[in-house]
Amino acid sequence: MAMKCSISTYYKILDAELYNYDDGYMQLNVDINAKSIDIEDYVSKQKKSVAEMCNVPEKNVIPISRLEYEMYTDE
Repeated sequence: MAMKCSISTYYKILDAELYNYDDGYMQLNVDINAKSIDIEDYVSKQKKSVAEMCNVPEKNVIPISRLEYEMYTDE
């Protein structure tokens, strides 16, 4: 049986209209099969998706730590 786990990734989004052009923060969670995931590839794809969703260049989506995310949000 494959091991299941949950992954949370955190992002700082720069210059997005969604956040009134202030710094915005986003958390994404996914449940995965631990044997079949390449973390770097996953984060790269997530950055691209977040950039498209927020209508910003991919360079404006910065992976951050949970600690930084919590420091700048109400979490």
